[in-house]
Amino acid sequence: MPTLTNSLSLGPEHHLFTLWAKEQGVQFGNVRPAKLPGRGLGIIADQHIKGGEHLISVPVSALFSIESIPRGFRSLHTGISVQGILASFLASGFADHHHDILVWREMWPSMNEFRQTMPLLWPRILTHSSTRDSDGLPAAIGIESSRLLDKQSRKLRKDWDVVKKVVPNVDYDKYVYNWLVVNTRSFYYEPPNERKPKSRDDCMALCPLADCFNHADEGASVAFDENGFIFTSDRDYAAGEEIFISYGSHSNDVLLTEYGFILETGTNRWDSARIDSIVESLLDSTSKAKLRAFGYFGNYNLDENGVCYRTQIAIRTQTLNELEWETAVKGQETSIDQRKDIMAADALIVTGILDNYYSKSNQAMSYLNQDFDNLDSATATLQKRWSQIRLIIKKTLATHIEPQARSISTAWKDLSR
Repeated sequence: MPTLTNSLSLGPEHHLFTLWAKEQGVQFGNVRPAKLPGRGLGIIADQHIKGGEHLISVPVSALFSIESIPRGFRSLHTGISVQGILASFLASGFADHHHDILVWREMWPSMNEFRQTMPLLWPRILTHSSTRDSDGLPAAIGIESSRLLDKQSRKLRKDWDVVKKVVPNVDYDKYVYNWLVVNTRSFYYEPPNERKPKSRDDCMALCPLADCFNHADEGASVAFDENGFIFTSDRDYAAGEEIFISYGSHSNDVLLTEYGFILETGTNRWDSARIDSIVESLLDSTSKAKLRAFGYFGNYNLDENGVCYRTQIAIRTQTLNELEWETAVKGQETSIDQRKDIMAADALIVTGILDNYYSKSNQAMSYLNQDFDNLDSATATLQKRWSQIRLIIKKTLATHIEPQARSISTAWKDLSR
């Protein structure tokens, strides 16, 4: 049964924007942007829509991409990401004059909204605990998020170091705001008349009206060719129902860091938690070298289906001798050896990973229960995220761990009460 949205009435700026979008060549069928309580803008069905129906098409000429920026301005920026250049052009004000996008800007989140939702702008007291765990990761934010957040921070600093020298009239806050607009609202785009970027992260463009689509696991199809973007309904929609697209196969940690939200518990089939630091803390240098040699070092994940295969291989460096481990990696174990192997591995997965991670969740939840001024939204999001991680741990213990190994788990004793 489809869920109909309780959309709020739009202001005059939204009507001006739809008129502006049409002037840019954007075409749309029985859909419209809508204000959604607690979630900003979204796209809803204006009337009944059938599967396979045209929703929105955006021509290349309406996109804001690297092609939109004069080459003279681009040439000033060296050693910077495409995102950094786009943000520089927007922050400088040149884009408002060259592309008349002031009406479009009215649709974008405010800086205050970014401060509430984007971990990049949260104060360090929230994202970096004053006391660090032995693995050196912050206690107040999910493990994968902290790594993503550090990477994101470094990218912003590198871009800003270039921009502040070549566009001196742009202040930092203004630049960060536009950098986040590009980060959160861009579509994957390869400019047909430009050299293909070396990194996928540099394939991006802002797409008017289509940037109002919210994310879900599944949604309308998105196609791109030399003419532009085309969005088509994936199924029937009732009038008033929100239409989503998928931003990609992202965990909630990625969604939080990159876009400033997480999906509700049980609605993200791609959700997982990176456990690299926990797994690596169990390995000695010899085991790490062995895993690197066989291509199994790093990228360890935990989801509702248990620890990933790479994690199982890593753990077995601690429960098997060298010959047994290589036999297991090659899939040549006998059924009897495999059974013994599973029992030993599960015991270490329980004590070394699941109980360890559960302990970290307790530390984080305790930390987040402090009174942080004006950070209620941020702490609520983090608490929800840690609750999701606990549920992943519980499901793993319940369905993917041998009963004998599960019986020694301190996490299981708490979570199964």
